Amino acid sequence: QRPPTQSMLLALASLAAVVVRPHQLSRAPTSRIVGPPVLSSTGVAPAPAPPPPPLSPFPSEELLPRLVDGCAAGEPLASLLPRCFDHPLDGFQTDAMAALLDGSSVVVSAPTGSGKTAVAELALYAALARGERAIYTTPLKALSNQKYRELGRIFPGEIGLLTGDHSAEPQAGCLVLTTEVLRSMLYRGSELVREVRWAVFDEAHLLGSPSRGWVIEEALILLPRAVRVVLLSATIPNGAALAGWLAMLRQTPCELVHSAARPVPLRHYVASARRPRDLFLVQSGDGAAFDAARWESAVEGLSPPREPSEGGEKKKTPQ
Repeated sequence: QRPPTQSMLLALASLAAVVVRPHQLSRAPTSRIVGPPVLSSTGVAPAPAPPPPPLSPFPSEELLPRLVDGCAAGEPLASLLPRCFDHPLDGFQTDAMAALLDGSSVVVSAPTGSGKTAVAELALYAALARGERAIYTTPLKALSNQKYRELGRIFPGEIGLLTGDHSAEPQAGCLVLTTEVLRSMLYRGSELVREVRWAVFDEAHLLGSPSRGWVIEEALILLPRAVRVVLLSATIPNGAALAGWLAMLRQTPCELVHSAARPVPLRHYVASARRPRDLFLVQSGDGAAFDAARWESAVEGLSPPREPSEGGEKKKTPQ
């Protein structure tokens, strides 16, 4: 039997470091053993303690210590994280945040509108609360400008912007930048990159794009190993393979958190050329049957497409 080669050992190490957490298999909150109630001198059990108050928003410095101390004391993370946000968390968000706080890189695959950005927000908060730096990358300048405005409202005074056209607050604790700018900084050996501890890659499915994927791939390869990465996408067909590649590449655990539940129903409408004010609902949601009758009503009366003539010239009809 041949001894294992280095490539085989790396492959085994990558598989051992990958943890797949589908939303349907979300971790259950750990139970805590509670003893019998303590009776007062009158023999009546005291009133239960009031629920803990919600945590203060950024820039309060109590969020991260409360999370760490609560987990160390055995309090379920599922009960800690909801108090950090002003909205209820889904199961995949809790799983991804748990992996993030454990120090693992995370690949989050969930439909559009499901709340993937909340995971990135916690990564940015963790970096800022520790006095570290973080970056949020997108493949498009327009999307970078949008995220700069959104994150600026959540973390006032802590967000900067670096694109090929515009620069704002380059010394901020968190920078929003395009992936091309990050790649250029890594090739130049920028001192700023050495201070980064968390890197968020939005629209990570573009790794499979022939024209854009190589930029994201090179950035992931060139980032220092001390940097933990968070990849966000609504459509990652090979999420397990991607997480395994990241674990092997960066020699650190990487967790895949997947959710197929779509919180916003996807409905397909067809506009009729003859009745422009009418919209025909031909498919009402995920997995619903296609309504062929409404489709026929929408396209009724339309002339069939003309066949192209030879040579690209219109054929003259005989007189």
